[in-house]
Amino acid sequence: MAIEAGGVRAARPPAGQRRPPAGQRRRELAETAATHFHRLGFHRVALADVAAGVGVTAPAVYRHFRNKNALLAGAVATGLDHVEAALDGATGLADALDRLTDAALARRDFWVLFRREIRHLDDRDRTEATARFRGLFDAFTDHVRAARPDVDAGQAQLLAAGAFAALASPSTRPLDLPHERYRTGLARAATAACATVLPAAAPGRPARGRRAAASPDRGEQVLETAIALFHRHGYAAVSVDDIGAAAGMAGPSIYHHYPTKAELLLAAFSRAAALLPRPDPGAADPLGDLVERYTGLAVQHRELFGVYVTEDINLPPAATREIAAALRADVDRWVATVRAARPGLAAVDAELLVHAARNAVHDLAGTGRRHPGPGVEARIAALAGAILHAGP
Repeated sequence: MAIEAGGVRAARPPAGQRRPPAGQRRRELAETAATHFHRLGFHRVALADVAAGVGVTAPAVYRHFRNKNALLAGAVATGLDHVEAALDGATGLADALDRLTDAALARRDFWVLFRREIRHLDDRDRTEATARFRGLFDAFTDHVRAARPDVDAGQAQLLAAGAFAALASPSTRPLDLPHERYRTGLARAATAACATVLPAAAPGRPARGRRAAASPDRGEQVLETAIALFHRHGYAAVSVDDIGAAAGMAGPSIYHHYPTKAELLLAAFSRAAALLPRPDPGAADPLGDLVERYTGLAVQHRELFGVYVTEDINLPPAATREIAAALRADVDRWVATVRAARPGLAAVDAELLVHAARNAVHDLAGTGRRHPGPGVEARIAALAGAILHAGP
C-alpha cells in the first residue's frame, strides 16, 4: 500500500501493473466526474465516489485537482475537447454536423454540465470555459453561414444554437435506441435546424401568459423570488435565508407559506406543469399550434421553464415519480401529435424529434436576450417545427 497525503493509504497497482501517466489519470478522473455531475448535480457528488470509480482514494484526487470545483472544470474541459475535435478539420456544414453528432452521443453528459453546472465553477475557470465554448460555437456558425448565404449573422447564430440544442437532447432526455438509429435521427434533427426557413421579422405579439400583478400576496412573492434564484444559482446553492433576503423578509418567515425549501421547488414544477399546453385537435395545424403555444410560454416564463428543465434532480423522490409521470404523459401527447402529422413515423423516432425540438425551444427561449428583436417567438417556433418535420 502507498501512503497518500494525510496518512491515508491508497491502493498500489497490482504487481507488474504500472500506474497510468499523470495526464491519463487526470483525464480518467475528469471523465468519471462528468458522469457523476451529470447524474447527481454538483452539490451531491462526493470526491470519494469519483475516486472509487477510477480505483484511487479521495486524497489522491488532490494530486490532480485542487478542489471539487477544479474537478468540475476538468470535466467540462474534456467535453469541450470532444467538441473541438469534432470541429477540427470539418470540411463543411454537413461534415461538421456529422462529427458533432458523434461527439454528442459519445459524451452525453457534456451539454448538461455546460448548461446546468458551469455556474459552480470559479470565476476564472468559468470565464475560460465560456470563452472556449464561444469560439467553438462561432466556428460552427461560420459553417452555417457558408451553407446559408441567405441568412444574416444573427439568423445564422440562431440556427447554429438550435442545432446545438437538438444535439444536446441525449444529454437532457436520453433514449434507449440502437446507436446508428439514434445517430441518424439526431443528425437529421440538427440538419433540419440549420435548414430552417426563418419568418421575416414582424412586430411582436402582446406578451402572453404573464400578466403583471398589481400586488402579489406574500406567498406568491416568495415563490416568484425562489424561482428567480433557483434559475440563476441552482436549487442547491440557494438557502431559505437567500430567498427571504431577496423577498424583503426574514428567512424563517417563509415557513409560514412553504414548510420546506423543497416545497418551493415542487410548487414551481407544479406551476410549470399546469401551464403546459395540450394539443388542440380542432386547430387547422395541431402540431404547429402546439409548438407555437409551447414556445410562447417558454419565452414568457423563461425562469420558470429554466427551473422546470434543469432542477428535476433536486426533487424529493416521491415528487420525482409524480413529475416524471406528468412529463411522460406530456411527451406522449406530443409524440401522438407528431405522428398524426407524419403517419409513417415510428413512435420512437417521433420522440427523438420531440426531445430535440423542445430542447431547442428551452435553450433559445432561455437565451432569448442574445437573439433580440421582434418576432423571436415565431423564429424559435419555426426552428422547432423544422426539427419535428426532419427526415429523409
